[in-house]
Amino acid sequence: MYRSPHVRVSDADREAIVAHLSAAAAEGRLTIEEFSERSRQAYASRTWGELSTMVHDLPTPVPPRPAFPPPPAADQRSKTPLLAMIVGILSLPMVPVFGFPLGAFSGIAAVVLGVVALRANPVPNGRAMAITGLLCGSLGILSQVVLIVTLMLGYFS
Repeated sequence: MYRSPHVRVSDADREAIVAHLSAAAAEGRLTIEEFSERSRQAYASRTWGELSTMVHDLPTPVPPRPAFPPPPAADQRSKTPLLAMIVGILSLPMVPVFGFPLGAFSGIAAVVLGVVALRANPVPNGRAMAITGLLCGSLGILSQVVLIVTLMLGYFS
């Protein structure tokens, strides 16, 4: 079942088998008496042939899988979606307050950051923040265009 039956076992090998027996007893596969007897025999075993008979009728242990994958490290999370959202939201009031250059540039920056954020590694709520940045930046650019057209029509009339 394990290695060659004639190879001698170490203390660590014996401890691993006793841990397997303990898990089997906890699952209800062995009674306390069977566990005690097999544990005693496992500690007395000298070779893999003797030791493997202690667990030959038990299923092999399966390592437990984590229920949820671990979250990514904090330094791997991108701040681009959050930045896109902030710049996009700020681009809306910049049009009437600061006028053409700053309003237009902030809207363009929000759109660019939103596109970059959508292509970047996913972060929690990152897609929603990136889309918010895209929409607000687009509205900022559109309001800037409306302001310019309105000013031009007023100038020429």
